[in-house]
Parts: sequence; structure tokens; C-alpha cells
Amino acid sequence: MTRPWAIAAALAFAATGAPAAAQDYDAGRVVVSVNQADLAAIVASLGHKVRETGKPGETYLAAESEDGIIYLLFGTACDVSGVPGCQGVMMQARYDLPEGTTYETLAKTNDAQAAISVTADFAKKSLVFTRYHVLDHGVTMANIRENVNVLLSIVGDAYPVAAGEEPAG
Repeated sequence: MTRPWAIAAALAFAATGAPAAAQDYDAGRVVVSVNQADLAAIVASLGHKVRETGKPGETYLAAESEDGIIYLLFGTACDVSGVPGCQGVMMQARYDLPEGTTYETLAKTNDAQAAISVTADFAKKSLVFTRYHVLDHGVTMANIRENVNVLLSIVGDAYPVAAGEEPAG
């Protein structure tokens, strides 16, 4: 499998990962928005390593799962409508674009895996697996954590289809 796109170069320079969490993970805590510390706590609760974080004030991190999948978590809809923090979480795994990826393989992948969206940027040569989570009216930290698990569990099955290596089944 190819290395994740865009993050691989940055990771080559990283000697160690960032600390996993600035606060403890509380599965039952209901949140309507998240911040950087919340994302780090979720990653730590999964036993994954934070590989990169955003600048102060940004809600972004790159993490690596125990099986080597590098994924991104970043807040969206931040500090709007009088709500501090980010009211959405974008979850992505990005890879270098495999030669076998076509619009047809993307369509097959999206048909077979409704829980995520798979897109490709053919000009930038990247393949992106995305899951988006809206926090409107509140969700538990456990629910956000499980959405990360959903993305990571599907990527392994979806990648070969998107890469044109096997038919959707």
C-alpha cells in the first residue's frame, strides 16, 4: 500500500510524536463543540500516536493508528453562531493516488461504503477517505471516538477497491 499523501514528508522530519492528550478522555461527556485538547484526548483513548498538531488556536491533528494508518482530525464550523470551539469534525485518511484509481473505482467504492466518502484529486495525485461528524445538539466523546473507528475500519476494505485492485463486493 502506498504511503499517506502530504503527511509522509512532514513525518520524516518528526523525531517524536506530540503528547497524546492535554486532558483526560471522558466517554460519557456530551459536547456540542470540540477543541484541540478534545481531539488529542480521543486519539489517546484509542492508543494512537499524535504525529502532528495545528498551530495555537487551530483544531487539527494528524495521528497514526496501531496498524500504521495516518489520519487527520480537524475541527470545522469553528466559533460560529455564538458557540466556542468547532461544531464539526472532519476525519480523513489520505494516500498517494494509485495508478489504478479511476472515476469508476471511486464510484464503486462509494457505492460499497456508504459510511465514508472517497474522492481523488487527479491533479495533486491524492486519494482521500472522509467521514464527517456534526456535533449539533450534542454527542458523547465516545460517539466521536467511534466515528474515528468507523473511518479506520473501512479504509482497509475500501482502499483496494478505490485503487482498482479488486472489485467491490
